[in-house]
Amino acid sequence: MTVGVDPTPCRALLEGIRARDGDRIAACFGPGAVLRALTPHQLREEHGPEAIADRYRYWLEPLAGFEVVEADATPIADRVRVRYWFRGRDPEKGPQENEHTAYATVESGRISALNLSCAGFRPAGPPDGSAA
Repeated sequence: MTVGVDPTPCRALLEGIRARDGDRIAACFGPGAVLRALTPHQLREEHGPEAIADRYRYWLEPLAGFEVVEADATPIADRVRVRYWFRGRDPEKGPQENEHTAYATVESGRISALNLSCAGFRPAGPPDGSAA
């Protein structure tokens, strides 16, 4: 028998990401939560809701015209796969896209661990595909 997991905290995380709201992001995580993020440059580890929210602020706040293109939170046995693709304009690098895929452990209605793989910020064209 497969054990299900409630994806609600992960869906709330996606809404916090869409809004770039650090307080909403922090509220999704339990007090001892850990984020492990494998980026193209290094493995990052953050402990606690505020440190995790600060990492998201670092990634998302500089982007003008920020938008989440696709996102989903899907239960996979006892974890929730959280995936989101986003884009925006970096003030120094221009249009960028990135995708995160993560697996969340949910305990007592909050995320206790999030293991994330980051595609890295990649140069992107305009959202409609036309020439810049």
